[in-house]
Amino acid sequence: MAESLKLKLIKNAGWLFGAEVISKLLAYGIIVILSRTLGPTGLGQYSFIFYYVGLLGIFSDLGVGYYFMREVARDKHRLEELLPDVLGFKIVLAFLNFAIIVILTVPLPKPEWMKLLIILAGAEAMLGWMAYVFINIMYAHEVTKYEALARVIERTWAFFVGGTVLYVYKSLSPFIITLLIGYSIRELLRIKWGSKFIRKIEMRFKPNVWLPLLRKSYPFWLIGLFTLIYYRTDMVMLSLMRGDYETGIYRAAYTLIEVALFVPNIVVSTTMPSMARLWKEDRKTLGILLKKSFQVLVGLGVSGTAGYYIFAKWGIIIVFGEKFLPSVPVLRILAFAVPFMFLNSLFGSFLNATGRELTFTKITGFTALLNVLLNYFLIPNYGASGAAVATVVSQGVAWSLGGIKIQRSR
Repeated sequence: MAESLKLKLIKNAGWLFGAEVISKLLAYGIIVILSRTLGPTGLGQYSFIFYYVGLLGIFSDLGVGYYFMREVARDKHRLEELLPDVLGFKIVLAFLNFAIIVILTVPLPKPEWMKLLIILAGAEAMLGWMAYVFINIMYAHEVTKYEALARVIERTWAFFVGGTVLYVYKSLSPFIITLLIGYSIRELLRIKWGSKFIRKIEMRFKPNVWLPLLRKSYPFWLIGLFTLIYYRTDMVMLSLMRGDYETGIYRAAYTLIEVALFVPNIVVSTTMPSMARLWKEDRKTLGILLKKSFQVLVGLGVSGTAGYYIFAKWGIIIVFGEKFLPSVPVLRILAFAVPFMFLNSLFGSFLNATGRELTFTKITGFTALLNVLLNYFLIPNYGASGAAVATVVSQGVAWSLGGIKIQRSR
């Protein structure tokens, strides 16, 4: 592997690693304060609001952002060509998706105050959906430090300002409003810093251009859609089928698992643009990069499983308190999904970067459907533990299918 590529990957990974560590620590603090102040029910309500909005954000991108990033990573000259149409399209999609959130939230069987918070979260998400174009620009240029700073600033705001608001008012509504202000600050910073790579920000609203764009981007949208369904439905289905308390129990366990996911997130964010470029320029080096990434993620994933299983009770009590002891068996089940989660992130990044996004789309779609079906049958009888089993099985199936496809193509 070329020395310059190694240095660039290490530098980018260093920025994201530092940001993820700080962000995760602050996020942990936020969840701890929330859990100890409002208990499992409050944590469940908080989780439902943001997971619900995330799940309904399925039409906010249609795969355009990822396609845009890949094309610019391969050829920087395409930035000025693609940006106006991509940005204009994303703005239209953001408003349409917000309308969908409002329409589906009104009849929701939840208290009125929760519905209002969902709509406010959806309004803020519009800014986030548009800001992701500028994140894609930075990643396409293999620059990650600005995104790292934006994340840290938002998490710092959430921890100190949000934590103070929660401590003083002991209520979910003012806390979430404070978080939304922090999210808005983060998105504005992303737009500001991403604009450094653009001579002039322009947007075009030409539907006749959007259709050809969609023909190229829709596989990435389907991947994103299936991923959203996969990662968001368990929390939403738990809330609607078993209530906020059970959702809080599951969220506590899953929060600890999410800490480990910063590892594959860093690997994918730093290697994907390089994989896309190496697929065209140097496939031998690409194979080495894939092998090294695989070895690192396997080792860390297996170690993570052992650590979570052994220290599950200790971790739950220390972080969340004895009210969350029912989360211990859920965490031990979820621990077995960690290696699969790590490798699935790598496999998906590799397939997308090498032009086989349709293959990854099919894998993601199948496992998303499997996850929903497993949740539907397991949650009514087994609650949070059933959702955990569904996650492990689905991740294992995705790992098997992705590994087979990559092995056959090499």
